[in-house]
Amino acid sequence: MDGEFENFKEQVRSTADIVEVISSYVPLKKRGQNFWGCCPFHGEKTPSFSVNPGKNMFYCFGCHEGGDIFKFIMKIENCGFMDAMKLLAGRYGIAVPEKQKTAAEIKREKQRERIYDTNATACRFYQACLLNTDYGKPALNYLAGRGIDRKIIDSFGIGYALASFSALLSNLGRRGYSPQELEAAGLAARGKSHMYDKFRNRVMIPIRDPKGHIVGFGGRVLDDSTPKYLNTAETEWFNKRRILFGMDVAYKPIRATKQAVIVEGYMDAISLHAAGIDNAVASMGTAFAQEQAKLLKRIADEVIFCYDSDSAGRRASVRAVSIAREAGLKVRIATVPDGKDPDEFVRRHGKEAFLQVLAQAKEGIDFQIDETILQGDTGNLAGKVDAVSNILPFLLECKSEIEAAEHIRRLAQRLTIDEGLIV
Repeated sequence: MDGEFENFKEQVRSTADIVEVISSYVPLKKRGQNFWGCCPFHGEKTPSFSVNPGKNMFYCFGCHEGGDIFKFIMKIENCGFMDAMKLLAGRYGIAVPEKQKTAAEIKREKQRERIYDTNATACRFYQACLLNTDYGKPALNYLAGRGIDRKIIDSFGIGYALASFSALLSNLGRRGYSPQELEAAGLAARGKSHMYDKFRNRVMIPIRDPKGHIVGFGGRVLDDSTPKYLNTAETEWFNKRRILFGMDVAYKPIRATKQAVIVEGYMDAISLHAAGIDNAVASMGTAFAQEQAKLLKRIADEVIFCYDSDSAGRRASVRAVSIAREAGLKVRIATVPDGKDPDEFVRRHGKEAFLQVLAQAKEGIDFQIDETILQGDTGNLAGKVDAVSNILPFLLECKSEIEAAEHIRRLAQRLTIDEGLIV
């Protein structure tokens, strides 16, 4: 298989015309031996993006991104190496070699595809209940009250689960889906004597993986009953660490602006999109993961975290800064005034006010330092020692000695201690 794979890779590399492929994404003009255009990976008005057909390479003199045709496709399509090769192979009609799969692999693949199909069908049913039935009117009114119109409903595939223990089971059962398949997808649960719909009388929000497959749902109540949110349990195909809610909708805006706004919950992200902040995604909780940072690094240069302003949200922001910086992202932290969450703030004050919150976002390491000092008592020597000890790991994460030195200088002034005592 290794030899076959290498032959396939070389066939794709030699067949694909790098100028033709890149021209489908970026307008190019020939100048000398190279072709030039504005870089798709960072904002610029003067072309500094060069394609050399002789070397089969591209390079940007502005952001220093460069590589071969595979690297270009991986970055611009937000995909891995194999997916980039398959995309190019499909473009040029090159057959993709398939490795021999075991019976267990074939079974698992079929199960995964069936789960995707089950979730997609359930999503269509939930949407029909929301948009085409009288039962869905209270949910439609609830969404309208949150500023969520039909365009946003369609973009995110939002629906409504009827207040019934068997509506989904019955409807999908007539379409050939077994109760066991709905249970495997997390859409049904098993009682003492029968199966029942897991989601009832809730606004239903599909959760998609980076490839657009629906891998789970979040359901929100229409009133103050509990639990407010009910989510699909994590499975082999639904792992929160590998998914950012709304990435399928926000992908192009993030790639265009090179910036992503990260919030905690999917309703926060949806409300921001409804207000016109279309580069927002949600980490679906306060635990931002390395896998999520790597997803964003493929298409963004900077992330702005805008978690809830409570203590849990602020602690999570401190952790998230280090994870995002390790992935090579610039990081800032936006704090919503008056302890409100992004959803509530943007609905009450509007887009422009929220953009001001983002504009005032603090540099990530400055936020980490400020939070660490606030959590301690730096009015005495022991408190200062503890603060420096806790801040030192953040300083060691600085990529530049100059950056670290500036933070040390400011920290020493703030704590009224000698700079030499910090390192």
